[in-house]
Amino acid sequence: MIKFIIYNFVGIFIFFIPIKLNSKITIPIDHIIIYIYTQFLNYVCIYTLALIILGVFYPFITKSWNTNRFNKIISFFNFSSIFICIIFITNLNKFYFISKDMLSIIFNNIAIPISIAIPVGSVFLTFLIDYGLLEFIGTLMQPIIKPLFKVPGKSAINALASFLSNCSIGVLITDALFKDSKYSIKEASIIVTGFSTVSISSMLIIAKTLGLMRMWNSYFIITLIVTCLVTAITARIPPLSRKSHSYISSDSFIEATIDKNFIQIAWNEAIKSINKPINLYKNIYHNFKNGLIVTMTVLPSIVSIGTAGLILSKYTCFIDLLAYIFYPLLKILQLPQPMLTAKSTSIGIIDLFLPSFLITNSSFLTRFIIGVVSVSSVLSFCSSIPCILSTKIPLSIWELFLIWIERVVFSFIIVTPIVTLII
Repeated sequence: MIKFIIYNFVGIFIFFIPIKLNSKITIPIDHIIIYIYTQFLNYVCIYTLALIILGVFYPFITKSWNTNRFNKIISFFNFSSIFICIIFITNLNKFYFISKDMLSIIFNNIAIPISIAIPVGSVFLTFLIDYGLLEFIGTLMQPIIKPLFKVPGKSAINALASFLSNCSIGVLITDALFKDSKYSIKEASIIVTGFSTVSISSMLIIAKTLGLMRMWNSYFIITLIVTCLVTAITARIPPLSRKSHSYISSDSFIEATIDKNFIQIAWNEAIKSINKPINLYKNIYHNFKNGLIVTMTVLPSIVSIGTAGLILSKYTCFIDLLAYIFYPLLKILQLPQPMLTAKSTSIGIIDLFLPSFLITNSSFLTRFIIGVVSVSSVLSFCSSIPCILSTKIPLSIWELFLIWIERVVFSFIIVTPIVTLII
């Protein structure tokens, strides 16, 4: 009882309780990340660049670079991230196609915050996932989560961790539980493609960029509803519906169906987790080590793919061609400026923040819808996709791309009538 209360209070406090420090109200893990970023920026930059370089060679050290075709391509493509780091370090204003604005987006807005968030978050995740809270909440949430999303009740904590901290944290939790055979292949696939969305702080940035703060509560609630509904739909259609129900090992944990005595059964499940003979320091070390490896693995992909995506969007018609996937639907939905809306949506596959910058001068209706779709689409090459591809969860890049298209399409279909009625 003492372990459950104290350890889980620390975890809940760090990830879920907003506090005010230096005139900023946010959760403690965010305060820690902000403090490290502002007070030790020069050291953090060196540390991030070192992780990127180590991450480039890591697949060759572990001999994982040739496990599949995508790994082969990305492992060699990631060598370009070293070249991009050199441009960033030397502070060149422009090097051929790579501009200073691109480097600022990739490093200052994405790579450096992630290099801090995942390892720091991994340390405190120990208090959330190893001392009964996961099992307790999972049991209580089972009647809602399991029928709606076809995943165990404990996945609620994954969604909360992503929503309140960082999508990479949610992916990290899912991968850890998948490797422990607490999630099947299908369950883990649904969770990382449906629950690993942006944090509240990221939503605030999107809302401010699009001028939606005067309707923040409506934006927040609608985005949450749309994201949940889209996840429920995509879990029932290919490719996710065709994923295997098998586990990574034969020693699997299958959540039992419960009809009564929820609190007692939830507590019993929590006790089983608390009584494992592994001390706190070993758990912290284990989670920190895994977090550091994940960080080192995803950073080169974020830098190389993210930069390539920004180059494509600025100098080629690739995004325009991709926009034609959504243009007919937006025309049918009678949205204003359907081509601009389709283009801004398409660039979201590169980074979830980019759509906001394309439509700042559009109508309020368009801005509101894009703000919602940017979040509910979940997947992008600068955040969640490299994180997912670095895990043991068997999702290919083409499956992720198809799921992204599905999420965008259903997001537009659901959000358009809702926002039209409200506005």
